[in-house]
Amino acid sequence: MLTALGAKGEDVYTERQVVEFEARYPEIMARLDRLHASCVTNAHVLPHDSRAREYLLFGAGRRISVLRRAMSRIFEIFPLRLERPLPLAEIHDVQIYLQAYVMNLFGLFDNLAWAFVLFHDLENQVGGKFGVGFQRLGTQRFLPQPLRNYVTNEQYRQWNENYLKSYRDALAHRIPLYIPPAQFTAEEGERFNELEDEKFRCIREYDFERLEQVEGEQRSLGKPMPAFLHSFEEDGARGPVLLHPQLLSDAMAVAEFGELFFNNWQQASRG
Repeated sequence: MLTALGAKGEDVYTERQVVEFEARYPEIMARLDRLHASCVTNAHVLPHDSRAREYLLFGAGRRISVLRRAMSRIFEIFPLRLERPLPLAEIHDVQIYLQAYVMNLFGLFDNLAWAFVLFHDLENQVGGKFGVGFQRLGTQRFLPQPLRNYVTNEQYRQWNENYLKSYRDALAHRIPLYIPPAQFTAEEGERFNELEDEKFRCIREYDFERLEQVEGEQRSLGKPMPAFLHSFEEDGARGPVLLHPQLLSDAMAVAEFGELFFNNWQQASRG
């Protein structure tokens, strides 16, 4: 059983990185708050029966709230300066918030694309529901130039395809996102795996007293591993991604794109 990422027990983040992440966090949270306010204010000028209004208010707006709350809880449960590996139940909580984060991150961009298409009455012209999306050519040809430049930029395209879509698709259809319980030295990793085998024996033999001892020893091994991935084995699987900087980077991308979107979304190119 593979229980860690082959790390050697060193700190994953330097002190300088921790200080930088701590400084960026409140700024990014404030930008998400402002973006949520933009969703609400732009939605409320539209008719109550407008589908574009629904996608802004109950689609994008709700998703931004989930992103903010999920990131907040992850930083609380798995702080940047965590010194000991988390109990498994708390690892599971972080994974739940992480999975909610990634699904809503992906959905947010779709919601904004739908709001744009519906506001400009373009659904038939983009090719129906399967043509709606910022990576769909049907939608791209109607975007105002600043938005089109952004979503066709190679950096954005690579982020969307190689990270966001890859991890969302794995989460939705294949292997859910996983946070290793710890990082180990070679000796700690070997001992952890020995104890893992013993856990299965204890369960088979209903030796729950020894099982509790084994789990206690496991919790004493290693250091926190702030990273996530979705598969060790499948073809095309991405390597582990560092947790805190990725969340901050994703939220910054949301804020940056959202601000650009609301500055331009009421305009449309005629293709």
